[in-house]
Amino acid sequence: MCRDEHRRDFLQAGISLSATFMLSRLMGNSQAWAQGASEDFPVRRKLVWIHMGGGWDILETVDPKQQSTSKLDVTYDYSQAQALAGATQDVRLGRWWKKTARYGSDLLLVRGLAMGTTSHDAGSVYADTGVLSNSGNVNAASIPTIVASQSGATIPLIQLGGAATPKTDRGLLKPVSIVRATDLNLYQGLFPKDATTQDATTRILEYSRRSILRLQASAGSNDRLTAVEAARSKILGQIDAGVGSKLSLSDADRAPFLAALDSDTLGNVRGQVESFALAVKLLKNDLVSCINMGVGGFDTHSNQERALMPVLTNFDALFSAFLSQLKGEGLLNQTLIVLYSDFGRTPKVNAMSGRDHWPVGGALMAGGGLAGGRAVGATDADLLAKNVDPNTGLESSSGIQLSPIHLGGSVIELTLGSGYLGKRPYLESIPALTRLKS
Repeated sequence: MCRDEHRRDFLQAGISLSATFMLSRLMGNSQAWAQGASEDFPVRRKLVWIHMGGGWDILETVDPKQQSTSKLDVTYDYSQAQALAGATQDVRLGRWWKKTARYGSDLLLVRGLAMGTTSHDAGSVYADTGVLSNSGNVNAASIPTIVASQSGATIPLIQLGGAATPKTDRGLLKPVSIVRATDLNLYQGLFPKDATTQDATTRILEYSRRSILRLQASAGSNDRLTAVEAARSKILGQIDAGVGSKLSLSDADRAPFLAALDSDTLGNVRGQVESFALAVKLLKNDLVSCINMGVGGFDTHSNQERALMPVLTNFDALFSAFLSQLKGEGLLNQTLIVLYSDFGRTPKVNAMSGRDHWPVGGALMAGGGLAGGRAVGATDADLLAKNVDPNTGLESSSGIQLSPIHLGGSVIELTLGSGYLGKRPYLESIPALTRLKS
């Protein structure tokens, strides 16, 4: 009888341990999975990484031009471009960024990014990782994945709607788990929804703890048992902290974003509303270090103005509401937001009233305590990238040509510190992109 009871305990313990082991993978318990000691680079700023999918037109976003040239068609009045509030010089966003431009002192425009490709796959991966390959297949981690690998957050990295799929590589100093939007319901379902279920879950976790102690007493400690105990302890802490409820959106969470939109646009952007509302809640409750998001609709080969106006008008409303929420919560200076795209669009409008792929792009950085109200990088009158001084970001014939290598490297310095760049020698930060408010 005693032998049967021990056998039953062992089997039950095995089930409990296996479940806890599986949960720890979903819940981003990177510390428990790290093999051996590795250097620590604590996350200094949260990162929100937003892919503007399809290759956005820099004329309508971060680099509006005043007039046409023989090689450039400007299809708008430059006076419609939005001057950044608080800027000390004439720095403008595209014409459909009226609300975002109000946060000009927290915005940094990145212009003249040499993308080296007009391939969607290659361009988006280059911007995401800082590594260029014509095929888009690279063995390199995404910038947010690198940051998340150093995080002790409940959710190191979450991928929301429209985001580029985070990439990992063997160069990560610590393993990292990723919660994906498609798994969010599963993740939420791991948490008890009422007192009865919470009590039962707590008892299971306590049984797991005793099972671990029994196994350690009979077989000795080992890395696997230590890892599972760390996962069990973390899960219990998350349950006690009510993490499950903090992952569910209420009408009040959505309200600021719904209020920012015209009622007739809601059907087109409901997914964006959910993503922005959840991002605010996750940041406010200090549950994440990195958020991957994305918006499509920028591959405008035809009828560009008609296609872009609703995309950018809606995004402007939601993005400005996002900035407002973070600022109101006192989180904007601690949260670095980066908007990037696959590449830019051609200077000339084609026969279908659209613009085609162009190997010069741009980005928008916001928050993070950056010294805003300015532009770093430049293009000439025909949208060709110009060399810039890495210290000032202004045009300089003896300077450098900006690329995703500098964008990614600067984000790493801002989030993990310059010391981490020694682990990723292909990335390079520049002072113009890392300058903070005084």
